[in-house]
Amino acid sequence: MHIDRALAQLSEIHAQVLRSAVYRGYSARTCGLTAGIALLAAAAQERLLPDLAPEGFALYWSILALACAALFVADALRGRGACAESFQRTLTVVSQLLPALVVGAALPWVLLRVGLDAWPLLPGLWCTVFGLGVLASRPYLPRAIGWVGLYYLLAGGVLLLGAQPASVSSWSVGVPFACGQAASALVLWFHLERRA
Repeated sequence: MHIDRALAQLSEIHAQVLRSAVYRGYSARTCGLTAGIALLAAAAQERLLPDLAPEGFALYWSILALACAALFVADALRGRGACAESFQRTLTVVSQLLPALVVGAALPWVLLRVGLDAWPLLPGLWCTVFGLGVLASRPYLPRAIGWVGLYYLLAGGVLLLGAQPASVSSWSVGVPFACGQAASALVLWFHLERRA
């Protein structure tokens, strides 16, 4: 009976330690790379696909988001997911961001069903939802990442307030995401990697 209670307490202590430790699965390099990808993608769309229909715009940026997510998954699992505890920690941190990613993936298709009048809201909504995901992950990341989450929320609000009917620019997705990812890279580098 005492052994069961002791094991339960040890398990609870272990869970508390995992919650309080800073997750090191994201790297500044990958954040910086995705910032660059966002700017290149915005420029490429502006130059090569300037007249994308709303469906094409959604598909283009959704594919890009999946590619960036794949980079983060590969980076998190490369060398960090080797043991079961690291893998469990990665799953815990990603599970905090996952609801925002799912909502972000569903938004274009919901807006398409609502009608094209709502279409210009997509970049602002994406930014806002991603900011909420960053803030949800904050307990596992350096505290300064909260400023990045707030940036995404503010950028999303500005985009929502400035949305123009029947007009969505590639830069309205690329620039806010690039700035946020560059800021994330700086936070990770200054608070985790520079000290290592």
